[in-house]
Amino acid sequence: MTLLRRAFLPALAAGLLGVMGFQTDSPPTPFESGGSSRVASVLFRPPDTVRASADAGTPLILTLPESLSGRSVTHYALLRGPALSGVAGRSFTWIPKGAAPGVHRALLRAESEDAPPDTLVVQIRFRP
Repeated sequence: MTLLRRAFLPALAAGLLGVMGFQTDSPPTPFESGGSSRVASVLFRPPDTVRASADAGTPLILTLPESLSGRSVTHYALLRGPALSGVAGRSFTWIPKGAAPGVHRALLRAESEDAPPDTLVVQIRFRP
């Protein structure tokens, strides 16, 4: 073996042992909340959710919020939704014709003049 291999293999083994640690009989300690736990919420804010229900044979007309996250919404746009759904002004509409029972979701983009677009989820519980 060359000198490089003789030095590299023990260094690699020591590094792996240092990373993996030694096995002990004590259980691992649970993660504790640190003072900087708010960082994750700043980096990713879950979308706002509006919940509604719909019955078979009855169209759903839902008034959308005037503001999200404290900002006035100037325009809504449907990004994804169930068949026969749409947005007009501040109204979300859905005709649940032929829909399967359960929870359906629509994803809307909420635009504001003074902020980047936000996301709104419309979650609909459909009962046949």
